[in-house]
Amino acid sequence: MQRGSRIPVSIAHAARSNGGFTLVELMISMTISLLVLAALVGIFVNTSRSQREMAKTNGLIENGRFAVQLLEGDLVHAGFWGGYVPGFDDLTSVAVPGDVPGIIPNPCQEYSTWDSSYRSALLGIPVQSDDKLPTGSGCLSPLTQRAGTDVLVVRHADTCVPGVGNCEADVADKLYFQTSFCAAEKSAGMAQTATSNSITLQSTASPVNGAYGALTIRTVSGTGAGQYRSITSYNGSTRVATVSTPWAIIPDGTTTYAFEYVLGRSAYPLHKMDCAGTGSPATLPVTAGTAADKRRFISDLYYVADLPHPDRLGEVIPTLVRSQFDLSGGTLAHQAPLALIEGIEAFRVELGIDDVSDSGAAVNYSEAVIWADPANKNSPTNRGDGAPDEFIRCTTATPCTAAQLRDVVAVKLYVLARSRDTTPGYTDTKTYCLGEPNTDGSCPEANSIAAANDHYKRHVFLTSVRLTNVSGRRETP
Repeated sequence: MQRGSRIPVSIAHAARSNGGFTLVELMISMTISLLVLAALVGIFVNTSRSQREMAKTNGLIENGRFAVQLLEGDLVHAGFWGGYVPGFDDLTSVAVPGDVPGIIPNPCQEYSTWDSSYRSALLGIPVQSDDKLPTGSGCLSPLTQRAGTDVLVVRHADTCVPGVGNCEADVADKLYFQTSFCAAEKSAGMAQTATSNSITLQSTASPVNGAYGALTIRTVSGTGAGQYRSITSYNGSTRVATVSTPWAIIPDGTTTYAFEYVLGRSAYPLHKMDCAGTGSPATLPVTAGTAADKRRFISDLYYVADLPHPDRLGEVIPTLVRSQFDLSGGTLAHQAPLALIEGIEAFRVELGIDDVSDSGAAVNYSEAVIWADPANKNSPTNRGDGAPDEFIRCTTATPCTAAQLRDVVAVKLYVLARSRDTTPGYTDTKTYCLGEPNTDGSCPEANSIAAANDHYKRHVFLTSVRLTNVSGRRETP
């Protein structure tokens, strides 16, 4: 190359291109990248936080709704006894009812002590509540109840028959309910004689020992009519049935009787409508026909207990639990409670009482049904009409009476659900009202749940349940 010659432009441009980014350009690029990365991380963190809070809220709502649905699903079956209607609630009866519940059954009462009055109360009071757990040897290993919550008891016969479909198989010694659809069994047999705690059935009664064990018998007419008694033992050779409770008026040879139902664990002698019988003057005992369905006796006791948190040692989580009446180790009793739904912090129960007829008169079971129109029988003036006249909450301080509980036709449930985990930065300062407010909209102190001032989110769920099996049979056209 000659001195003084010039480098071509293309070669100079290539040299400058191969030099790369300057330091300033590199720093600017890194800063922009870090800003973009920080924004992406922020979006990711916020999205994750939102998703976690959404999951907590969804869990809270799901648990609350599930609790309401579970309780409601049991309550709609309350008072179902496979077609049997307690006498005091039977508008077709022309007699003064003799099975009006006069006591409140204690779910924890030992099965061996159940007499006729107690059994009548079990069937006549299918729903009851309180703010304290019952006690007694008829309940096994109860947990401590969470303060500020109620206890709900629901009773009915199982809606399925053992061994049919998804129903559990027949289990020996479990408690089953059976009622008759046989005209011969529901008509009257003629007593031969009686003592203070026994009755000698007619000569054509079953010759088999124990055939009528745990069967409830009703005296239909004659001396001592209108009494319900549970048979505790039966001697087939003498036809003598021993009853659980002494007769208020001892029957005699003028007394007629009928079989009502069985609530027992062995003998189930009742039949369906295809039955046939022999004997005189009545058609007892039944000698042919299909045995009536027997259904498992259901008694469910719901409440809220603090159980150990499954993920955090030393912490507890409020949980809806249920104790069911069942067989364990040969003993019939309410079993140890099972956890159902986590995060249920409290629930309250209000019972709808139907104690006024559609005529405005008070319910009166000390007399037979009185019809405003005897010809059409469309308005019983001394019986309920199936609609609640008031709602009350049963507590230890203001306990409900047997007279109130036998007329329960509806239930209001208030459920307070809590999130399973805390929400950082959130404090629950709300006061929750689990019950009817005052006329001015304020919450009565007895229904108020004070602010927890913690970091859990909460929500109240409310539902009203009509007890169809009870209210439906009180309705008239």
